[in-house]
Amino acid sequence: MKELQDILTMAIPQPAMSDQLQLAEDDVVNVPDCLDFTLQRFTYERPLPVEDVAMVVYQPAKRGKSAAIELRYCVAGNKYCQNPSCTDRLCAKGHTAGNCSDKVSSVDLITVRFQPAFIQSLQKGATNSTALFELQSRKPFVKTIQPCTKSKTVLEQMVHHNYEGVLKHIFLQSKALELLLFSSDQFMQNDTDERYGCRFLTHMEDREKIEKARSILLEQLDSPITIRDLARRVAMNECYLKKGFKAMYGTTIYDYFQKERMEKAKSLLYEKGMSVSDVAILMGYSCISHFSTAFKKHTGLKPCELLLR
Repeated sequence: MKELQDILTMAIPQPAMSDQLQLAEDDVVNVPDCLDFTLQRFTYERPLPVEDVAMVVYQPAKRGKSAAIELRYCVAGNKYCQNPSCTDRLCAKGHTAGNCSDKVSSVDLITVRFQPAFIQSLQKGATNSTALFELQSRKPFVKTIQPCTKSKTVLEQMVHHNYEGVLKHIFLQSKALELLLFSSDQFMQNDTDERYGCRFLTHMEDREKIEKARSILLEQLDSPITIRDLARRVAMNECYLKKGFKAMYGTTIYDYFQKERMEKAKSLLYEKGMSVSDVAILMGYSCISHFSTAFKKHTGLKPCELLLR
């Protein structure tokens, strides 16, 4: 999913590192007339720097539909035991979770999507000045926030519990409301203009154009495209595209393209065992020395040195 990749990119900036992730758990829970809860837990063996990050996604009311809110989190966690007889909190060997010798580090992707009717029920009687997340807004938006300590504690509880059936639904609903409360505290203090640094990025349509530009870059890593052509393909002003791209992804279009290009080249060399000349041609280089220079600048190694490892 694109949404999954977006939040992973923010939590784990190095694409090569995120390739280490292995899906260990995938759980979807629908709490009727309230929310949808999704947990995707990934484990990894080698050290992996993970920056906890959260996103608040808002879709305004339209065509008779109520406003919708989605909370997305990517946080570092732990899978406490690989023993089939164990649960996250109960160890068959009599160990507590913190002392479990089989504990495995994880990256937990958690999504809580509140159903529109439920949000509408919360809004009853609220004035514009007290509306949740300023829901009088008519424009969709996405805001990135840093999960507070209270939110991370709640997320830990949502991932590690022993409730089943109706009790599980009640538990998840109560914890989801806590997340909504804690997120709203941060949300009110977090200005979209400050997050993106570009006022025009408060509009979902413009962010979608920049996301499309990023997708185009990733689709043709072997065929460089000029910023002018890229701007034409997404129907956006060149200046806005460059400024918006850097605001959303923290780097220039060229540097992002080169980084992804060299990561793909690295994969072809190291995992596929292809020759340096073949990879250079596949990546659109007519001169092998130019490819070697670009590769060393990104990885710190010459392509031939990587093949020897």
